[in-house]
Amino acid sequence: MWLKKSVDLIERIAHPPSRVINYAGFGFLLALMLLVVVHVAGRYLFNLPIPGAVELIQFLMTFVVFWGFGYCAVQRGNVSVDLLVARLPRRAQAIIDAFTCLLSIGVVSLIAWQGAVQAESLWHSGHVSGVLHIPHFPFLIVLVIGCAVFDLVLVANFFESMHGALKK
Repeated sequence: MWLKKSVDLIERIAHPPSRVINYAGFGFLLALMLLVVVHVAGRYLFNLPIPGAVELIQFLMTFVVFWGFGYCAVQRGNVSVDLLVARLPRRAQAIIDAFTCLLSIGVVSLIAWQGAVQAESLWHSGHVSGVLHIPHFPFLIVLVIGCAVFDLVLVANFFESMHGALKK
């Protein structure tokens, strides 16, 4: 009973931010697509490419990728190969899912932590992009935020799997 309440509480905390940053990532995806179309059309039709477009595309991809992870996990849309696991009993599936979530929490937490360390390092060094001179550290902060939200969703999924494993 307490485990299900914990799952509900964590989901109420984790799901709204994952939706918000997913929609923001979608907005950045629209901007990225528009930038690519204008850049390619300008380059091939008018021989006038947008200077620094490739840098901007790389930076915008950070938003699109890392801000979509959490919502993908909410929807259980992550890639899983359950060829053998699907044949096991429900309780065994829940235990394997809980272990996988726990392992994922560790990996994603490590990525977020090292992203924060790298962002601080780039902030102090003043590292900027080559053409537009855009600082790199804010995009690592985007990575950290995306991984933190993804971690919250993974924790909710972990407790949900534990609830399924312990349920009679």
